Amino acid sequence: MKTTKKIFAAVLAVMMIALMIPFSVSAAESYSAKYKLAIDAADTDKVGDYTFSFFKIADLDLTTGEYKNIISNDTIAAAVKETQSDSKSQDIINACDTLYKTNKAAFGTAATTISFSSTVTEATATVTDPGLYFVYCTSKPAKVTGVQSSLASLPYFDGTNYVSVDQTEHNLAEKVSTSSVSVDKTADKTYVGDNNKTVTYTLTASTAGSIDNQLTKYAIVDKMDDGLTFNEGSVVVKYDGTGDALVKGTDYSVEKNYAYTGKNGEATATFAIVLTPATLASEKFYNSDTVVVTYTADVNENAKLNTAIPNTDGLVYGNDSETNYEPGKTVNVFTYGVKVVKVNGDDTTQKLADAEFQIFTDAEGKNALTVDGKNVVAKTGSNGEATFVLEGTNTTFKFDANVTYYAKETAAPSGYNLNSSVYTVSIDKSKAYTFVGNTTVDGNNAVPNYPVSVPKTGGMGTMMFYVGGAALIACAGVLLFVLKRKKAAK
Repeated sequence: MKTTKKIFAAVLAVMMIALMIPFSVSAAESYSAKYKLAIDAADTDKVGDYTFSFFKIADLDLTTGEYKNIISNDTIAAAVKETQSDSKSQDIINACDTLYKTNKAAFGTAATTISFSSTVTEATATVTDPGLYFVYCTSKPAKVTGVQSSLASLPYFDGTNYVSVDQTEHNLAEKVSTSSVSVDKTADKTYVGDNNKTVTYTLTASTAGSIDNQLTKYAIVDKMDDGLTFNEGSVVVKYDGTGDALVKGTDYSVEKNYAYTGKNGEATATFAIVLTPATLASEKFYNSDTVVVTYTADVNENAKLNTAIPNTDGLVYGNDSETNYEPGKTVNVFTYGVKVVKVNGDDTTQKLADAEFQIFTDAEGKNALTVDGKNVVAKTGSNGEATFVLEGTNTTFKFDANVTYYAKETAAPSGYNLNSSVYTVSIDKSKAYTFVGNTTVDGNNAVPNYPVSVPKTGGMGTMMFYVGGAALIACAGVLLFVLKRKKAAK
């Protein structure tokens, strides 16, 4: 009897060991789920590199089908244990999202990760420990405002067996939300000049990312022509262009000669408005649609005449995964020079030197235009031409095409009469220089002067003065003769 019992016990032990073998093998088996990230090539806002991490939140008992050893969080545990809720999966995801945002270290190291790019659009997540996994996008492009989290049960129960599951019918791209990024620029005027030289520029750049996908870099860059001088003290930065201005030094910095990688490679901006890390960690930034920068620049001596004086902006932004450049807009302003041509009115092919002109602000030519205390003048050279400059300098005066000016001759060449006309200066935007006058010479508008008439030049000249003088002398002689006759008669 004892022998029988011993034999039965031995057989039972062998059977138990045999029954344990499949479970041991099963526990060591690898389970996998294949995912895809199929992004439409036209949806450029979603294109980029992604990483999804699988964090284990509960063990799966393959015998009972129950989840156990749930992550130490009451809300998640309660959601996992729900039995009568149609929103069980979403409740678990919401609880995990909340914990990840407040204490992501609680999830520990990811069991596995899968990565996607523009070339790798399918990936497989493989685990050896059966369980419930929280799938979170831990790396995403900077334009992404959010990626919906999901759950993965590995292995998956198909109603009969626990198996690996092909989830490529689930496109993770559908869980991605983005915001388009754009940059714009405007100027308060197109035409500028030395007496109207300040231009106000407005730069408008979209915000990007989200409080869950925070940026680490955000710089609005501006590259201006050498003909413009940046007025750093004029900078004002606001969210959406309204409300209180951001504080320089606390919310942003102004960095001159800012180096960045642009559309055509390495570039250097005249300056950049760079938001601080504290600003990029604030909900106020992500709750705003745009960052609006206004500032002024002055036309300087390097400004070209009737040639575009460009000013271009852009946006450099990124997160821990990438840095992007969004090109902005180029805004041009223009300024002009004015020449005067002096000719002999009797022979317009003869150009005259040493004629002097001045610019006035009124049609009567009484109120002189001054810039920094200097008159705007021109003195013709041997070719009969002159460019208007600031008096006492060689600095060409830059005329604003939107302003009406008046030119008048203030000194005539030797031997010529002063032209008393006041000429309205109308800017010809098709020429680098517009010309003063109404007598066409070589296609330019010339100011005519007429010679002072003298006998040797022919014509009446001063002869009329001689004839008049002789007549007066004769009259005086006759009068004297009459008076003497009357006196003699008495």
